[in-house]
Amino acid sequence: AYDDIVALLAYSIAISIAIASTTGAAVGFGSIVLPILKNLGVLALGGVWGLFMKLLIQKKRSTDNRLIISLALILSFCGICSAMDISPLLGCMAMGTVYINTSGDEKLFMQLNYFSPPILLLFFVRSGASFDLNALIKPSGAIGGVPLLLIGVLYFFVRIIGKYVGAFLGCLVTKKPKETRNYFGLALIPQAGVAIGLAAIGARALGGEMGVALETIILASSVLYELVGPGCAKLSLYLSKSYSTKLEEIVPLEETTEDTRPNMVEQLIERIQIIQQELKAETESAEERAFTEAAQTHIEAMSLQHARFLSGGRRK
Repeated sequence: AYDDIVALLAYSIAISIAIASTTGAAVGFGSIVLPILKNLGVLALGGVWGLFMKLLIQKKRSTDNRLIISLALILSFCGICSAMDISPLLGCMAMGTVYINTSGDEKLFMQLNYFSPPILLLFFVRSGASFDLNALIKPSGAIGGVPLLLIGVLYFFVRIIGKYVGAFLGCLVTKKPKETRNYFGLALIPQAGVAIGLAAIGARALGGEMGVALETIILASSVLYELVGPGCAKLSLYLSKSYSTKLEEIVPLEETTEDTRPNMVEQLIERIQIIQQELKAETESAEERAFTEAAQTHIEAMSLQHARFLSGGRRK
């Protein structure tokens, strides 16, 4: 999440300078310092909201109450940030960080994971609805006489080069193996989520043709990154020898002499047994357990209410 924090801070500074440039205002020291101070304030406010969440969400509360309280706190925080014209992304990260480190309650996040997919779907549908494909080639969409298509292509390749060079230098400083150093940058190509969110916020802040151009370039490049990104990430794992489909590379056998060497079937059985011993004996994931427990709690509460209703009817 550190890259997201840096991206949010850099975005705040860049959007302030961009707004000042488009409105004709002077770009001074305040254009750089003020966004940083605002984000630090949002971080502190998010931490306070995380403490509120810890105080209000107790383990004795039902799953429904925990979900309602957490959503109410998140929406109220986003409303305050919207009123202050500040992105709530950094503050929400601080809220979750403070809550998980002060309460140690991971079930809430697992339960929210079952609630978030429809919201994420609406977010991406809304972003796609704002994507004007014709703006890439229309002369009216050009910025300073440069077509958006050319700007998008340059951005696409410059980001890949930046990711690769940054990953290479980072691995070089930390003295990582050559395989990791040469191919780690390929695994960083996928882009979505925060970038699309910042593009939408930036388009709303800039407005007009500049906002449309910004969102169009980011959305178009994000589509391309998501098309080539997974393949590049998988290629990076293969080339760096971090992933293999060969069983002998995953589970090496002990060295044996020619007389005691097992045949192919025995080698396969031995490797399968080693893998089974290393795997955790866990039949369901933590998210599934959290969902099952929440469903069981809800069923027990409904059964108790039904029993009380029947007993009340019999008394009458």
